[in-house]
Amino acid sequence: MTSRNLREFVLIAGLLAVVSPEFAYSVQQQEQPEYSNLRVLPEGISRRDLGRVMQQNLRGLGLPRRQSQGCLFCHVGDSEQPSGTWDWASDRKPEKVKAREMMEMVAEINSRLAGLDDRIAPDLEVTCYTCHAGRTDPRPLPDVLASSYEMGGVDSLTHTYRRLRNRYFGADAYDFRSGVLSNIAIGLGDAGHYEDALAVSAMNEEFFPESMGVVGVTVLIRLEREFARFGLEAAFAEFGALVSSNAAFAVPDVLDGFGWRLSRKDFNSEALLVFDRNLELFPDEYIPNESRSDAYFFIEDDLEAAIAGFESWLERNPGHVMATRRLATLKAERE
Repeated sequence: MTSRNLREFVLIAGLLAVVSPEFAYSVQQQEQPEYSNLRVLPEGISRRDLGRVMQQNLRGLGLPRRQSQGCLFCHVGDSEQPSGTWDWASDRKPEKVKAREMMEMVAEINSRLAGLDDRIAPDLEVTCYTCHAGRTDPRPLPDVLASSYEMGGVDSLTHTYRRLRNRYFGADAYDFRSGVLSNIAIGLGDAGHYEDALAVSAMNEEFFPESMGVVGVTVLIRLEREFARFGLEAAFAEFGALVSSNAAFAVPDVLDGFGWRLSRKDFNSEALLVFDRNLELFPDEYIPNESRSDAYFFIEDDLEAAIAGFESWLERNPGHVMATRRLATLKAERE
């Protein structure tokens, strides 16, 4: 096959792909067909316009066009039988009833949008794709995974994530950035499901092996698990073990995040001890100094101690921009 013939073949194949069999058949008909049970679309709609609406619906929900397979999501029929024998007017499928409601909602939204002044894109309209983005379930990924977890635990959650990622990665259907699984893992840890949280975070590390932020979530969950089980000293011991196994964990960010999370859970006295330990381990790093000084203000309600902490840092590190700004903010509180 020559390059020209190949280009012609691809062009023809592409045209056939976007035209459903019903539409291709209809353009040969001379008479306007009569449709029944139209509730949203106008009764006199042309076959061409109806085909365009249905094609837009198929694209919005990511349903296949070929051989009308996607049509069976809403319509009653048998893929083994000619589509001309299908009961297109039937309302037996709840998906069709829902689709009508969605179409009316979309029309209402677009009607309201048309009445807005100073729109950036006046011709822009909402479609099925706006919310569905090529999937039948419009829920965002965290909600889908939460439902999977409720129904089947962490195994169901991880299976659902892998299945969806395998099918939709690279599309705009779901958010597969690392933060989604990190937030889910942290939420499971907050609920006391530490082993499940670690399983989710481990899967996240599998897909983002170079992300220290993802690894940091795993470390944080491990510290919180040890704290919940055996107390603060056990968490400190876990941190020491982690540092011994991987020097990359020897940074102030780890205990700093742990301390503030303890504070948000009302373990304020324990949080202060974490900030003290972090400052002891990393006295020349800004983060431990800032957090300990801020802890004086936010946890102990000691404004003067907080101001003194930043002044002490600036004496050793004059001109430090972040400390200068924070000190100015605290002094404004005093006034």
